[in-house]
Parts: sequence; structure tokens; C-alpha cells
Amino acid sequence: MKRFLIIVCLAYLGIFNSIHAGLYVKAETNVALKGKLIGTGPIRNQPQTPPIEAYQNSTSVELAFLVDLGNLNIEVFDETDDIVYQTKVNALAGGSHTINTINWASGEYTLLITDGQGGYLEGVFEIE
Repeated sequence: MKRFLIIVCLAYLGIFNSIHAGLYVKAETNVALKGKLIGTGPIRNQPQTPPIEAYQNSTSVELAFLVDLGNLNIEVFDETDDIVYQTKVNALAGGSHTINTINWASGEYTLLITDGQGGYLEGVFEIE
């Protein structure tokens, strides 16, 4: 009986730790993107299928590409409009891109995604 009680207690602790860790890691905030990319139409007219979804968690901003978008420029600006992050990606449906924000200062940041044809998506996120 004592052995059974120990096993049950250890199992309970393991399940509790797994659930707690999962909740912490998966805490994400949606970064609302406004604008349009050429060929995808206005985001406001296609709420069920936006071309890109953006989420912020405690260490990064995650971009998920839902359709093929080709070459995109991704920039992040701080509150003084200085570029703090810049890269180019080939955005393919099902692909993703991670912007590591772990050592960034507290404040408001603007995410700008452009397609080189005049299209753009823009969103704001905050680091506390």
C-alpha cells in the first residue's frame, strides 16, 4: 500500500508539472495585423483566412505563413522608430518565422511586413 501511495503521489506531481509547464510555454498573444499584401486582398475582407498569423509569447514573436507569399521583408521598429530587427524570408504556405525578443527592452514595438510590390501588413506588440 505504501508503495502504491508513493507511485500515485509521484504521478500526480509529474502531471501537475507537465500541465503547469504547458500553460506557461503556450501563453501567447495574438498580434493583430492590418493592411494587405498584393494578391491576397485586404485582411479585413478575409478574416477567416489571413495570409499571415502573428503571435507573441514571452520570448519571441512567431509568424505563420498560411499561403505562398514569396519574398517578404520583415522589420521591427522600437518606440523611437529605430529598426531593431530586419530580415528577408521566402514565405511559403505552412512555413513560419521566429523573431527572438528575449533580450529586448520593455516597450511598444511595430512589426512591418512588406512584399516589395507596395503591399504591407503592420501590427503592434508590447514587451513588459
